[in-house]
Amino acid sequence: MTKQRAPGWWYPWIFVAFFVVIVTVNGIMMFFAFDSWTGLETKDHYVKGLAYDNNVSGAKAQKALGWDVKLVVRPIESNGDSRKVAYQATFLDHDGKPVDGLKAHAFFIRPTSEGLDVDQAAEVMGPGVVGGEVMLSLHGQWKVRIHAVSKGRQYQLVERVVVE
Repeated sequence: MTKQRAPGWWYPWIFVAFFVVIVTVNGIMMFFAFDSWTGLETKDHYVKGLAYDNNVSGAKAQKALGWDVKLVVRPIESNGDSRKVAYQATFLDHDGKPVDGLKAHAFFIRPTSEGLDVDQAAEVMGPGVVGGEVMLSLHGQWKVRIHAVSKGRQYQLVERVVVE
């Protein structure tokens, strides 16, 4: 006489198969996550981390200047995904007068992609006004960072803009 298996003997194997599928899919996703990007966005991140206290004191000094800074970014022309944009930053001191003797550098940083960032020296367009034109390889969100210096005083403007 042969012994027959009880009905439903295979039910526990459903749970085993479920977890094998979950572990396999997670393993594949981990492989692609580690293989595709290191996760490091900032170059020399350790050295910049050591300068944290200097950055905090610089932010306090910038706030103490009382400057009012406005940034305008507008598209000029588009070619497929790329966009040529004009940017203009107006710097007013604590009295509402244009900041004189400005020198500035502009950075357009793509937050979601590496290798698309653009940096260039900004042109002085008038008293307290710097700007220029830049070609961006994609439309969408960009982080604009403008470093400005006037008579030894430093200011850094950081704004996120959407380029249509």
